[in-house]
Amino acid sequence: MIKLQLTGRQYEIDEELERYTKKRLGTLDRYIPRKYKVQKMHVEIFRDPSGKEDNRYRVKANLHLPEQEVIAETAMMNPHAGVDVVREKLKLQIKKYKEKHAVRRFRIKELFNRAQKEEQKENRD
Repeated sequence: MIKLQLTGRQYEIDEELERYTKKRLGTLDRYIPRKYKVQKMHVEIFRDPSGKEDNRYRVKANLHLPEQEVIAETAMMNPHAGVDVVREKLKLQIKKYKEKHAVRRFRIKELFNRAQKEEQKENRD
């Protein structure tokens, strides 16, 4: 489970929202490769008085990974919905991070198949 640091700015976070945020965002470590340990995650929820009626609450999350920092932010009319949207954005960014840093196990087979295709092209010409 990820260590969450939850803060509220111009908004007091109640226990129910804190539990919901920890439940939804605390389990994101299952999408991160095992060899990369999550250092911490900072979530900030604040009420934006200048926002429109449907974008009254802003949720911003910073996930600190070893080689990169993943950031997601959204504005919604409900802080719970904002947490859900941020979770989906973080999942997509974690997926990209995982693909970028994943170990390629079958690289030799891939290179061998590519060499065979190039050889077949040369034989046709």
